[in-house]
Amino acid sequence: MTKKHRIPAALLTFALLLGVNTAQAKDYLIEVVIFETVAGANLTAGGLFYPNSDNSLQIGSESAVAQGFLPVEQNLKLTEKAASVAASGRYRLLRHLSWRQPGLDVDNAIPVRIALGDPIPVYLADDRSADTEFYPAAANPTFNMSDAVETRTLNGSITVRLGRFLHMSTQLSFTDAETNQSFRLVQDRKMRSGELHYIDNPRFGLLTQITPLEDKAGIAAVN
Repeated sequence: MTKKHRIPAALLTFALLLGVNTAQAKDYLIEVVIFETVAGANLTAGGLFYPNSDNSLQIGSESAVAQGFLPVEQNLKLTEKAASVAASGRYRLLRHLSWRQPGLDVDNAIPVRIALGDPIPVYLADDRSADTEFYPAAANPTFNMSDAVETRTLNGSITVRLGRFLHMSTQLSFTDAETNQSFRLVQDRKMRSGELHYIDNPRFGLLTQITPLEDKAGIAAVN
């Protein structure tokens, strides 16, 4: 009779923790092709909003580099997809963005700031202590909205976190300066490495793909 060997519980726990740490130590290439839907230009959204991106990192900043978030411009996977979007009469390409970052769990994930297009002046309430994804905004100062700030045509953040699966969370607003309407895109999408995902609403959206980098020199970052 074959004798079965049991793995000590402490050793099993250590092995599981080591596996999680190893997975989180891997870097990932994040690619995002952001587009405007031309047919959505006449839609209404119910008002102006300003995204709460206080804790986000700006790719290319010193703080982003210090935490391993680096811009990437070479060896991208979605270049042809971006060209197809740009050539389409249905969409207008806003930007093809890409960066590399470490795999971080839900407790350590860091949002990446997205700010594209012309600056648009809006006014917010002076007291913004409430923890909310978007602040109501006004096109002109009012009694309770007098704090002048600038939003952009596309403003907000994208967060990638690592668990059993990869997850991408979007907290983005597309603001039409002519109609003073902000279209919000708030989704949490479960993803697998290498899968192409569409995340959109009737006004704008994005194509995205996350690729694991097997070694630190896998893709050159732009300094």
